[in-house]
Amino acid sequence: MTGRHAAPKRRRKEYEDDEFAKASGRFITAMGRRAATNPDALAYMLDLQQVMKDEIDRAAASLHADAGFSLGEIARFLTENGHKMTRQNAIKRWGPSSMARKLAPAAIAQVINLARVRAQRARAEVWGAQDAEAEVVQLGERKTG
Repeated sequence: MTGRHAAPKRRRKEYEDDEFAKASGRFITAMGRRAATNPDALAYMLDLQQVMKDEIDRAAASLHADAGFSLGEIARFLTENGHKMTRQNAIKRWGPSSMARKLAPAAIAQVINLARVRAQRARAEVWGAQDAEAEVVQLGERKTG
């Protein structure tokens, strides 16, 4: 049972994309002013730059793969909104082979680690748990040379 004096539910304010982008721009400008006096802030800005690049790539690839826009349509829309982009440039930047190259190193690393874990489990079955635990320590250490 709800109380007699319950606060009415507020409707959440919906923000348009352009308002959100303007607010983000103001935030980045303020971060730039801080970076002018603090080297740590400059390092954080460089991290943000990489995150921004990755998210632009992800958004464009999603528009193409999930929303059904062609890369030519995306390039034309960006050009109409002041960002010079050719169809060929969009294909080079966000096409399937380009995105596969950007995503491949992380995916390959996971496959290699999975293969090591499977090999470790197989050795544990053959040689016993004691040797398997020693292998776990070696997997966590970075091998040099």
